[in-house]
Amino acid sequence: MRCEVAERAVSQAMDEGVTVPAPVAEHAEHCPRCTAFIAGAWRLRELSRFEVARPIPDLVPSIMAAVRGDAVPRLAERGIDRFLVRFLAGRRAVAAALVAGLVIGLVVTTGGVLPRRENDTAALASEIPARLLAAARHLEGYVATFDITERNWTRDVPRRTFVAHLAFRAPEEFRVDVSDTTAYPSPAWPRNDLSLATDGRNWRIRGPDPCPAAALPDCPATGPVERSFKNRPPFDPRTAMPTDVIVPMTVLAAADRVSVIGEGVVGDRPAVAVALAYQDATPLFRYLRFLGSWRTFFPQDRVVLWLDRETWFPLRYEVFPATGAERRLWTAQAGYPPEPPSVPIFTAVVASLSAAPPPAETLFGSAQPAGGGDAGFRDSGPVGGSPPIPPLLRPSETAGLTPWRTGAFPSNDTRPYREEIAAYAGGLGWLTVTRVQGWKQRAPFGAGPLAEPVTLPGGRETGSYEPATAEQPRRVALHTARGEYLVASNLPRATLLRVAASLPVTGVPQPQKWLTRSGDAGTVKSGLTPAAAIAEADFHVLVPTFVPPGYPASPATAALVRSGTTVGVTLVYRRPAAELDGVGLLIHQATGQDLAPPGGVGQQVVAVGPAVARWSPESHLLEWKQGDVYRSVSGPAFDLTTLLSVARSLEPTEGGS
Repeated sequence: MRCEVAERAVSQAMDEGVTVPAPVAEHAEHCPRCTAFIAGAWRLRELSRFEVARPIPDLVPSIMAAVRGDAVPRLAERGIDRFLVRFLAGRRAVAAALVAGLVIGLVVTTGGVLPRRENDTAALASEIPARLLAAARHLEGYVATFDITERNWTRDVPRRTFVAHLAFRAPEEFRVDVSDTTAYPSPAWPRNDLSLATDGRNWRIRGPDPCPAAALPDCPATGPVERSFKNRPPFDPRTAMPTDVIVPMTVLAAADRVSVIGEGVVGDRPAVAVALAYQDATPLFRYLRFLGSWRTFFPQDRVVLWLDRETWFPLRYEVFPATGAERRLWTAQAGYPPEPPSVPIFTAVVASLSAAPPPAETLFGSAQPAGGGDAGFRDSGPVGGSPPIPPLLRPSETAGLTPWRTGAFPSNDTRPYREEIAAYAGGLGWLTVTRVQGWKQRAPFGAGPLAEPVTLPGGRETGSYEPATAEQPRRVALHTARGEYLVASNLPRATLLRVAASLPVTGVPQPQKWLTRSGDAGTVKSGLTPAAAIAEADFHVLVPTFVPPGYPASPATAALVRSGTTVGVTLVYRRPAAELDGVGLLIHQATGQDLAPPGGVGQQVVAVGPAVARWSPESHLLEWKQGDVYRSVSGPAFDLTTLLSVARSLEPTEGGS
């Protein structure tokens, strides 16, 4: 069975809330690509809530009224002076900020946290990423137990409890067992008893498939499922090892600074409290959400993470509901009861913790799959102990990591090229160097169309960089005369680029034909520098003077679209370390393009300068016409307030005519 056929069947079964057909399920059990697709599809449906919400006839009108009430530009329709409108908008923003500060202050003080002085906080905010990185590199083992509480999963089960046992042995042995200790109304309700285990070469997960909330407790599939693979490549993201709960490497350790809100004690351990949005904290939850049914969170919900001041391990983290009309609307649509911003809706607290390496034979021996699929990787030497690395896979800079594994995938019908991999590791830190020969696709290996063109250290080589996403690590692709290369790692971006620059090959620009894709609908040129895309446009392209915190002032990359009379430029802003939704902030501008007819839930009319704009919360899209030019600002992680700030800051730049 072809993977495309299986993926369509899986999507249809998920949408209709029925069991996946037996032939498709059997294929998926033996196919790493389809297993990764199923996991990603469930995560997407959890984030987007692709299901019919419970009936809430009396709540939606009041929420919509509140949303309309919060849309300040509507006041102008009643003839209120523009100055007053701006004044009220400013006061409302100040009030929202005060409320948010009050909530965090409440969290901090009730948790026994003492706010740090501003200069101390600034210093620690810059120090924490380096301390996390050092802790990860020196970690040999980890054993911990977390007590977990989740609220408002369903109306019939408003509170669930779990116990999670985790163990890690550097660099590629990991196990988590989650026991559901909830008292359910009846045995018919599915229990989230889960396990994931890997010894590096073998990988296995076991537990119930996710169940649509509207179907509970009568789920389409009953009983646990098991998926396993042997011959797993080193640090394979498709069969992931979710270790961010040990040291948060994906986002925090790779950041320039973090948001420190105070310090205190968790249990008997001195700790520091860090705040981040849920959209940036999702790696902390991966050790739970690989199977089973879980509640969803609003992207801007607030996560307060407590880090041990000695080991820098997470000791406690909680999710607090965000404030504002958009959060209230989302709550209503998702079928949750009102959720006060001062009451946590998820809490995980460490009950026991040790940094001693666990016995591998007792914790990870059961990872050996009895059946399951074959990921296809063939190690060419012993694991660990300096395996023989081919010369063309040896960077001179490895950030202190040592050779761990090396091998290749044999060529076959689905992989008509040769793919070699060398892995380097130390503690929780790792990097892989992949070389591909016989690559026929018109795109870099391992990098997508939104990849950022980068110049590697030394200034002589080029590559295509991608920040970490929910599915993939940070990576940089190189087009060379000796094949296509992909260097991937959980280490920071700067380290990754140094490693790539030290390979015994030279990265050169991609062929121009790789950058252009043509079809019946038109032509798209991607992978352009922003200056190149703007220079080709035949209209004035605007750029923002405000971007959300953490985003560079300049776009990472750009694309140029031509379709009939339409000419469009898309500017792509992405954070350097991680863009977990895989998109970031997109600003699209085009001539010859109109707004689509209105449709969707919760659309609003708002003002962007003198223009009347439309906000579509389901697609996180703010769009308007300014003269003959269509403009839009969008991003899966952003609310209306943020996108309005970006839109209202747009100013002309050179490059258009």
